[in-house]
Amino acid sequence: MKKTLLKVFLIMIGIIIIGKISSWLINFNGETKQMLNTGMFTLIGIGFLVMSFIWNKKITKIIFIICGIYLILMNFIGDFDLKSVLGIISIITPFLITRFLPEESEKNELTEN
Repeated sequence: MKKTLLKVFLIMIGIIIIGKISSWLINFNGETKQMLNTGMFTLIGIGFLVMSFIWNKKITKIIFIICGIYLILMNFIGDFDLKSVLGIISIITPFLITRFLPEESEKNELTEN
């Protein structure tokens, strides 16, 4: 089941990437570009929600869940001034957390020494 869902997710990401690249070459109308953007941000949000279950720390899980939910919901709410800024923050924050959080094995090595 997990392998099937992963394949479906990867196929959907592939379709979105092909669509975004082809939109640079072919002049799609605004509605098609909006659908590609909605699909892209929704898939990123779903990815963050799934990744939230990997982490052991509660605060990290909460941040991933909040960022994922916002990326999904931002496509369906009206425009407001901070919508894009919050979207960028929601995309960057989980990557920064994974980049700067020490791994568990490094913590164990430090405590053993």
